[in-house]
Amino acid sequence: MKINMKYRRRFLQAIAVSGTLTVTGWPLTSFAAGNSLTSEKMTDRLIRISGAGGNIVLFLGNDNVSIIDSGSAEHAQSVMSLVAELADSRPIKNLFNTHWHDDHTGGNELFHSHGVNIIAHENTRLWLGADFDVEWRNWTHNPRPAEALPDETFYFSATKDLGGEIVQYHHYEQAHTDGDIALYFPDSNILVAGGLLSDGRYPTPDIATGGWIGGLISANEAMLELVDDNTQIIPDRGSIKTRADILAQHAMLTDLYEKMKTLARQGYSAQNMLEANVTEGYDQSWGDPEEFILEAYRGMWAHSRDMGGFI
Repeated sequence: MKINMKYRRRFLQAIAVSGTLTVTGWPLTSFAAGNSLTSEKMTDRLIRISGAGGNIVLFLGNDNVSIIDSGSAEHAQSVMSLVAELADSRPIKNLFNTHWHDDHTGGNELFHSHGVNIIAHENTRLWLGADFDVEWRNWTHNPRPAEALPDETFYFSATKDLGGEIVQYHHYEQAHTDGDIALYFPDSNILVAGGLLSDGRYPTPDIATGGWIGGLISANEAMLELVDDNTQIIPDRGSIKTRADILAQHAMLTDLYEKMKTLARQGYSAQNMLEANVTEGYDQSWGDPEEFILEAYRGMWAHSRDMGGFI
């Protein structure tokens, strides 16, 4: 069923080729048609794969392997080939989706066709199977086929033994989306943050699927409690980060949230805020603010009751 986003917002307002692959310590070469993927060894068991859309993380278990996110659809076969190569004859058992966006779930169908068990938050499953508009991307999401949908879902948080290490996965409500999860490997001290941590661009809260800036701030606060200064953190895309990067994003979001609330109560629209250069001092680090401000503002209207009202 088509979700009419105009009415949904009103309701919310009322209530809210070949490539050379380099792995630290051991170079690999993989023939991936039209794509150049890069991998980086973080521990003996955990490897980050980039170049396929969002970051992908591979866990090498004792008897099988698991991956976190599957990249974009156009890179799916290349990712499958590389994962199979790195798995060294071990079968791929699990695929976790950190959220529904297509640069993190584009390979779901291919992995599913090979018998891989897909795990995600229940809201991610619902969005993958729905028909809805995404204004900030200026496109309509069509329902993905059944093969793309998770086999195993959860609502809050859970743990799983991946064959040699336990992973904890935590749900963060209404942050980047309403189905975001982050996965923490306590033995390795590695956090896979998915869309909850950005790299060199503003972290857009996707109002079309339940995201908003207040929830993103809360998610960052929760992740800060989980990690320490030695934790390796994998963002949405880009290089490995540290706790200091979460602190920097949290500080930026908190500051802009307060500034935007003040301006909104003075009658400013999102466009007015952009014209007033509300993000002054941040754009050099975070890039073009337009998409972020427009979506953050829409989300704030949807949650205006949580903030005591705009006006």
